[in-house]
Amino acid sequence: GINAEYGGLLGGEEPLSRTVTNNTLYKLGWSVALLTQIFLCHFGLGGPINSFLSWKGWLPVARLSYGVYLLHYGINRAWIAQLRHVYSFLPDFQSVIIFLGFISMINLLAAVLFLTVEQPMANLEKLLTARQTKPRG
Repeated sequence: GINAEYGGLLGGEEPLSRTVTNNTLYKLGWSVALLTQIFLCHFGLGGPINSFLSWKGWLPVARLSYGVYLLHYGINRAWIAQLRHVYSFLPDFQSVIIFLGFISMINLLAAVLFLTVEQPMANLEKLLTARQTKPRG
């Protein structure tokens, strides 16, 4: 658990065998736990977690997340490339303002990307893959 991540911060050093076991199995355990939750939600047995994850308020976040993923790296690299000096993360207020500016700009550009590329392509795909229904008779 947390003691494996932060060493002896929580009181004493763990035995090597326990540290090795934790570091070997924690990713597998996390994967199995997520897989179990996915199956429970899929079959309607997820309870309040399923309700929370199915909340309609997540829809805009889900639609923008891929655009944010695609855009954030390039925008951050462009900002770093234009710097004339090494950026220091002091004072904290300045770092918060820059962070909020990046979040706002990247999400705005992701919304533009969604409206100009993703949504029209989804509509086109829907038109091209729609089954042609023939009238009976």
